[in-house]
Amino acid sequence: MAAAAVAAGALIISGCAAPYEAPSTMTEEVPPPPVWTGEPEPVDFHEDEDEHGDESSSPGRTLEAQLALADGTEIGLVTFSETEDFLRIRAVIQADPDDLSPGFKGFHIHEVGACEAEDGEDAFTSAGGHLDLEGATHEGTGASGDLVSIQILENGRAELVTLTDRVTVDDLLIGDGTSVIVHEGPDNFANIPDRYEHAEGDDVPDEQTLATGDAGARAACGVIEVSS
Repeated sequence: MAAAAVAAGALIISGCAAPYEAPSTMTEEVPPPPVWTGEPEPVDFHEDEDEHGDESSSPGRTLEAQLALADGTEIGLVTFSETEDFLRIRAVIQADPDDLSPGFKGFHIHEVGACEAEDGEDAFTSAGGHLDLEGATHEGTGASGDLVSIQILENGRAELVTLTDRVTVDDLLIGDGTSVIVHEGPDNFANIPDRYEHAEGDDVPDEQTLATGDAGARAACGVIEVSS
């Protein structure tokens, strides 16, 4: 009787147990790692333009400026995307390091939509000064067209995404239009302490620094136009 009971219990337990599943012999196929060929990746200036967009803001008009050196060599693209609350600016640059040295560069919207070199003067003076809708200077809030500096890497590459609520698409298209310029040096944003006062007793920063940020010559320029 006891043996029969044990046998019956074993049958019940085995009947309740989960069926045996053989381990899978399938393995997930893993793609091979990328191979570095030593060649730089081609730059698509329009690539991923909306990747960093603000999804909470409805899309609007888009403007763009093709950046070029004084000799006409195109080195990048700047796009201006309108939202409900601000203007989104994205710049992509791929320059020859011999043409645009590494480091931070002043990056501004200028008041005239013209990128030409005038006789006897430096390149792109036709673009006028910094766009200044409010009559401001570098001191305090700075001019309306003052943007954050852009950093050029050792290989001539640069990419920047920034926002401003001081300029609209309409502002960029008024009158003779506007342009965007990359300078040869960094913009100091008139950040000069009083202890650097001039020997002559003049105030610091001086008028030139307030107007330009001492960013140096104009290295590249692009006229801002409606995106095609």
